Amino acid sequence: MADLETTRQEERDFLLASLDDLEAEYAAGDLDEDDYRSLKSDYTTRAARVIRALDRSTAAAAPVRRDWRRIAIWTVLVVVVASLAGTLIAEFSAARLAGETGSGESRSTVRERLFQAQQLLGTDREAAAAIYDSVLEDEPSSAEALAYRGWLARLSGDLDAAVADLEQALAFDPTYPDALVFGAVVAMDAGDVEAAAAHLATLDSIEVPAFITQLIHAQGLRIRIVEAQLLTGEPDSFDTSGLTVVDVARAADSVLDNDVFRGLQLFAELVSQKLDDSEVLTASGWYAGLIAFRGGDELSDVMDIAHSRLTRALGIDAENPETLVYRAIVGYWMGDDDAARADLAAFDALDAERGDLEALLAAVRLRELLA
Repeated sequence: MADLETTRQEERDFLLASLDDLEAEYAAGDLDEDDYRSLKSDYTTRAARVIRALDRSTAAAAPVRRDWRRIAIWTVLVVVVASLAGTLIAEFSAARLAGETGSGESRSTVRERLFQAQQLLGTDREAAAAIYDSVLEDEPSSAEALAYRGWLARLSGDLDAAVADLEQALAFDPTYPDALVFGAVVAMDAGDVEAAAAHLATLDSIEVPAFITQLIHAQGLRIRIVEAQLLTGEPDSFDTSGLTVVDVARAADSVLDNDVFRGLQLFAELVSQKLDDSEVLTASGWYAGLIAFRGGDELSDVMDIAHSRLTRALGIDAENPETLVYRAIVGYWMGDDDAARADLAAFDALDAERGDLEALLAAVRLRELLA
């Protein structure tokens, strides 16, 4: 079993690397569009098959939950580039393997029809919908057919049908990622923020393929949901919404590359409601620092805000290791080397976990630069 899993991991890594190489060759003009699309579809489908097999073999393992601190740390290292939602849906759909819908002699035909429908999603929606109808006549409990028929209904403007199909899909399979992400989008379209947030929370609690994460990003789900819950004009909207600092940080992080001021607005509202919360001040201060660093001199005022919030957070909790590291980095970015050294020394004096924070310090080379 271990050998099989190793082989699958190697195949996954090879296919993902091949996809990267393919993109580079296409961008360089070494491949024509037909060859590019054909090869990409083949590699993506094969990669999805291997990833699904690996997911099944590790399903018993508990998913690792990331807190806002880790999100903030790796934001400085990783940039997520999202495709346009429509294009992503087409590629995403083509990459999905037909669902394994049960056992019995007729199932092979069902799988073949589901695969055929997926191939038609980007070119002939009516034909794809007709295939999903035929699948559901034979197998009414097919979560895949219901989810994708619901998505097609949404694309055609029939929101009621979309909601009905997606709710039924999730009734049959409550953790089917495709139905969850489609359901979240449709719920937001219908104004049901609570349902959208619940679907997103479920997605965050399970392991999902990379293209699900990309679709969440492309649809702007995190920022839309949190804005609808937090920016209501109510003075206690954060407490009544059930949001956490993690939710706000993830939402802000999701627009870090294209609309940073939406993230700043979210944190400004959160800070206004939680002036004495060190975790809120630390998360907000670090996010503002990242924005200001990327913006250079034009955003020096935002860097001042970042430093002020981190200082206020340390006034509440003087031995918070994350806050000390973040203020040390922000202090260095502001040109105050002595203050940065003092915060770094205070951090080093603590008996605290250092893994992620040391990785961040190494990434920005702070120890080296202050030596």
